[in-house]
Amino acid sequence: MKKNQLKTLIQMAEGMRALLGDRCEAVIHDFTNISKSLVYVSGDITNRSVGAPITDMAFKLLNEFGDDVPDKLGYKNITDDGKVLKCSTMFIRDEKGTVVGSFGINYDVTDFINLSSLFSEYTSWSGGNGVQHARYAHNMRETMESLIDQAVAEYGKTAAAMKREDRKEIVGKLEKSGVFMIKGAVQYLSKLLGTSRYTIYSYLKEIRGN
Repeated sequence: MKKNQLKTLIQMAEGMRALLGDRCEAVIHDFTNISKSLVYVSGDITNRSVGAPITDMAFKLLNEFGDDVPDKLGYKNITDDGKVLKCSTMFIRDEKGTVVGSFGINYDVTDFINLSSLFSEYTSWSGGNGVQHARYAHNMRETMESLIDQAVAEYGKTAAAMKREDRKEIVGKLEKSGVFMIKGAVQYLSKLLGTSRYTIYSYLKEIRGN
C-alpha cells in the first residue's frame, strides 16, 4: 500500500471515529504482510493493536475470490468479550486492481440491542442476520487455529468418530481456505484430529494431485 493511499485512509479513519464517537473503531490493514497486516487503529473496540494479523474472515474471502473479493458491508459480529458489533470491511486496490489492503469499521451496538425498539435502524444488518464470527486475532497462529477449529466443528463429528474420508474432506476444505500457507497448520490439525502430520501431508498430496 502506497504512503499517500495510507495517509488518505488514516484521515478517513479519524474522521469516521470523530463522527461516531467511542463506540466506533476504524482499522486499516496492509496486506504486504498478512501476519502483521494491521497498520492503523482508531478506537479500541476489538482490543487489537498495530501488528495484529488479518482476520480469519478476510483471509478466507481473499483466498476464495482473490483480487475480485467483494466488500462485506453491514454484517453482524460478536467479540470474545460479548460485544455485538455492526461491521463493514472494504478491500483497497491499487491502480492495477490488485487488492493491497482493507479498511474496516466496527461499531459497538450492544446497548442499542437492549433498546432495539428505539434504535431499530442501527441494529438491522444489511449484510444478513447471520453472525460472521470473525475472530480478532492478535497473531497469525490465532487466525490459523480459528480457521481449523471452525472447519472441524462445522463437520459435526468428534475426532474419534471420523473415518479416513471424513478427515480428508476436512483437509480439502481447509486447503481451499488457504490455511496450510500458515506455519504450524498441519501440526495443529493433526493433534486436533488425533492423527499424524504425515497422514495430513498424504491427504494434501492426494488433494493437490487431483
